Amino acid sequence: MIDVHCHLMPGVDDGSKDLNETLAMFENAVTSGVTDMILTPHYIKGTKYNLKNSAKGQITEILREALRRSDIDINIHYGNEAYIDDKLPELIESGEVSTLAGSRYLLVELPVASEDKNAGNIFFRLKSQGIVPVIAHPERYNYIQKNPAKVLEYTKLGCLLQGNYMSLLGKYGKKAEKTLKILLKNDVITFLGSDVHHESNEYHLPEAEKRVLKIVRSEEKLEALFEKNAEKILNDEEIEKE
Repeated sequence: MIDVHCHLMPGVDDGSKDLNETLAMFENAVTSGVTDMILTPHYIKGTKYNLKNSAKGQITEILREALRRSDIDINIHYGNEAYIDDKLPELIESGEVSTLAGSRYLLVELPVASEDKNAGNIFFRLKSQGIVPVIAHPERYNYIQKNPAKVLEYTKLGCLLQGNYMSLLGKYGKKAEKTLKILLKNDVITFLGSDVHHESNEYHLPEAEKRVLKIVRSEEKLEALFEKNAEKILNDEEIEKE
């Protein structure tokens, strides 16, 4: 697996609290079969979650050295899980917000309870800038749970969707589980990620893969969801959806 969504950058958001926890989580990831991870700390304008790209880069280099010293064999990159904001295009240009591994792909979080009516305009501006929005865990948003077809409004704008595979194992409740199943059956999810925050979170990859395969009924689609599409992010290649 290549994990495109996790909160393992220590001490910068609501994820890993320190280096020891991060290293333990990296070991857990490797044991579970993860080869690459994109560290995606929250970026929420106007809050304490606002680390600049230069700082994220420095922390990532420190973590790479710690991985070498600990003999943990995993490749790490950085990005953001950026909360939707009308200043996102400017925040990317100014070096405040990072795309995924420096690619054209940006992980974007939407409000959980109520739809952002300006999201379409923001996505249009990002696309005009050459940025491809990747909507984080759509199955967790109330308005998409009520109407899963709502995601088509975003995909028609060129957005891609990243589901949390732990939703299928009940981590976020029955509604999120049901919604992700619907989205997977309708082939609108491009990536599956862990969204792991803490050492206590297990990866449960074998169980998750079995559940996903039962839904998508294709080894090729399974591989695309967990690895191949994410590989295209790392290579900054275009991802074509049918």
